[in-house]
Amino acid sequence: MKDVIVIGAGMSGLICAQQLKQAGLDVSIVEKSAGLGGRMATRRLQGTWVDHGAQLIAVKSDSFGRFIRKLQEKQIVQEWTRNVYQLSPSGLFPPEADQRYTRYCCPLGMTAIAKYLSADLTIINNARIIGVSHNEDKWQLLTERQDILETKVIVSTIPAPQFLPLFEEVLAPAPNFLQALQSVKFLPSVTIMAGYNASNEVPIEWQVIKCINDPILDWISYDSSKHPDKSIQPVFVLQSNAEFAKQSMGELDLEIVGKPLLYQTGKLLARWLASPEWWQVHRWRYAVVEESLGVSCLSTSIPLALICAGDWCAGKNIEAAYHSGIAAAESALELIKS
Repeated sequence: MKDVIVIGAGMSGLICAQQLKQAGLDVSIVEKSAGLGGRMATRRLQGTWVDHGAQLIAVKSDSFGRFIRKLQEKQIVQEWTRNVYQLSPSGLFPPEADQRYTRYCCPLGMTAIAKYLSADLTIINNARIIGVSHNEDKWQLLTERQDILETKVIVSTIPAPQFLPLFEEVLAPAPNFLQALQSVKFLPSVTIMAGYNASNEVPIEWQVIKCINDPILDWISYDSSKHPDKSIQPVFVLQSNAEFAKQSMGELDLEIVGKPLLYQTGKLLARWLASPEWWQVHRWRYAVVEESLGVSCLSTSIPLALICAGDWCAGKNIEAAYHSGIAAAESALELIKS
């Protein structure tokens, strides 16, 4: 039996497991997919790699700043830009002075952070949990492969809407905890990864663009500028706004879903952006929390020790996920002691 099982190998889960292992606990991470990182997602395709989830890292707190500096020293993270341009119906505009601060990227893709954090951790990949039960002193998790995993404490870092179908029944004795989770709503997004002919010139202003009041687009970034020395052609990432993603949720053909993003980008910036040499689409059902709970993590000891963490608790970005993972580890240690 494990001391702690962490569900989900995104930033929160990896940071939490790392902290608990350093404290001497027997910890395993259970991850439903083959990869790591959650929404710190990088896809390898067409001889390159593209970040199709979180696009950049911004630093607000000293503790997260120290973490990022450590990643810089290991050449996992580097400064990318200080300027996020704004694209509105009136045109493309530079950021205001107070919005010019360093944004970081990973030249080898966002999943490089996850790979670094996962070193020396026990991770069970391709292990989707389909059932949860417990007795007086331990949780039991049933995986799709019919494996039973036993633990004293569970830390779940998956989105609340994915957590609830598994845990709603066993959490009936903890109605306040359950009610907080039921209040969490996520917004979807559609992401396009697109590669273009190498003869096309890319203005520096297109490196990172936030779209304002656009009916389709939320974000445009020149992804290959994260690793220009390894780039063989211009590669862009386009991300939709939540409203467009909601309206297209019923369409199963992702090519049909993605085409409006390409057409709109070509209309707003340059025609050639509507006609890539190759492109792929990814739909994020749980892209970003609509409104975070405003707490670092949630914990209960009823029926047994259980903690929920993730960026949806404390905020909407990688730094929030980091802080939530740290808080979850501290909460797990307190629950074990008690």
